[in-house]
Amino acid sequence: MTLNSTHTCTIESVAYGGDGIARIEGCVVFIPGTLPGERIKIRITQLKKTFARAVLVEIITPSPHRIEPCCRVDDIGVLKCVPGCVYDAVDYPLEVLIKQQQLESSLRHVPHDSAIFHPPVASPQSLHYRNKITLHAETTPSGMMRLGYREEPSHRVIDIPFCPLAHPAINEALRTLRTSGGIENMLKHGDDLIFRHTLHDGVIWRSRKGAISPGYPASLTVQSTIGKLTVPNNGFFQVNTSIAGLLLDFTAQRFKERSDCSEILDLYCGVGVFGLTCMKHGGRCLTGVESGRAAIAAAQENATRYDIPARFHVHALGLQTIRLQDWLVNPTQTTLIINPPREGMDKRVAEAISQSDIPRIFYISCDPATLTRDLKIILSTEKRQIRHVRLFDMFPRTARFETFVELCSIE
Repeated sequence: MTLNSTHTCTIESVAYGGDGIARIEGCVVFIPGTLPGERIKIRITQLKKTFARAVLVEIITPSPHRIEPCCRVDDIGVLKCVPGCVYDAVDYPLEVLIKQQQLESSLRHVPHDSAIFHPPVASPQSLHYRNKITLHAETTPSGMMRLGYREEPSHRVIDIPFCPLAHPAINEALRTLRTSGGIENMLKHGDDLIFRHTLHDGVIWRSRKGAISPGYPASLTVQSTIGKLTVPNNGFFQVNTSIAGLLLDFTAQRFKERSDCSEILDLYCGVGVFGLTCMKHGGRCLTGVESGRAAIAAAQENATRYDIPARFHVHALGLQTIRLQDWLVNPTQTTLIINPPREGMDKRVAEAISQSDIPRIFYISCDPATLTRDLKIILSTEKRQIRHVRLFDMFPRTARFETFVELCSIE
C-alpha cells in the first residue's frame, strides 16, 4: 500500500466521527462516506505508522441502508455534504445503531461487567431539530461574502442558504436576512452569526461582533419537562428540545429509584435543569456549581420560580481548587450530577470525585472519548461500578450523541 494507490475493500464498521473502517494488508484504513458491509474502491491519501486514510472512488456494492443524501448544498456548482453531517446518506435507524456500537466499543476500556445497556433513544426528528446554529462569515478574494459552516480540513466556509438540521423558523429568519441584503452590511470576515429559537421568544440572532436582531432579550424562556426555564441569551441549553426532554425524563426515572440519595450536588449545572428536575422527583436539597455568573443567576431564578430549595455557587471547576466537602451536606446520601462541556472534566475534578464517598453519580456526556477518560479516573479507586448506560441521539446526522451513565457504590 502506497500513497495514491487504489484498492478494493469491504467496510467492517464505522468509527466515532463517521469514517468507515476497512483493513488492507493488515493496516486499518479510514474512509469517509461509507457504510458497514459496502464493497468499495478507494484511493489512499495519507499513510501513518498505525493507520491510513483514503477517499471513496467508487461504491461497488452499496449498503441496503444507503439513502438519497439529505444534507447537501450547492457549492459553486458542486453538490456537497453540509459540513458535519457525516450520516446524511444512511437511514436513520442504522445511524442510531452505529452510534450505539461506538459507545459500547468506547466503554470496553473501563470496567462495565455489571452495566445495563438500555436501548438507545432515537430523536423524534432526524432533521430540523436544532434550536441553535452558528454560521461563520468569510469574505472571498473577489469580495463575496460566504456565510455557513467550515469544511474540514481546509476550514473554508461553505455557503449555507439553509441548514437541514435547523428549526424551520431559523431557516426562514436566515432567508429573510439574506434576501434583505442585511448580512453583507452587518458582518465582516471572521465574524459569526448565531441563531436561537424558542417557542416563547421565536427566533433571535446576534453576531459575535455586535449586531443583534430587533428586540433581542436579555434572557430566553425555554420549555422543559418541569415547565418554563430562564436561560441567558448567550447561555447553554440542549439544542434538541425533544430528545432533551426524554433525557430529563430518564434521569428523573433513575433518580426516583433510590430514596437514600436524595441530596443533590449538580456540577457544571448551567441553569440548573438536571438538578431541578431531580428535585421535582423526590430530591431533598440541591447545590449547583457553575463558572458563569449569568447561568447561576438564571438557575437561582428557576429554583425560586418553582419554590425549590437550592443554593448555587460560581466556581470555575478545574481552574480553582476543588473541595467537594464544601458543597456536600451528607456525602453518603448524595446523588452527584455531572454534565461537563465536550472536553470533559479537569483531571483534578475527576480525582476528587473518585476519592469521595458519594454513593451515586449521574454522568451526562456528549463525547464518548472524554467520558471514557473521566470514568477511568472515577473508577480507579474501585469504590464504584457502572450500573446503567443509555445513549440519547441529541445530534442526528452528525457524529455526536449524548450518553447517560449511572455509577453506584459497590456494596
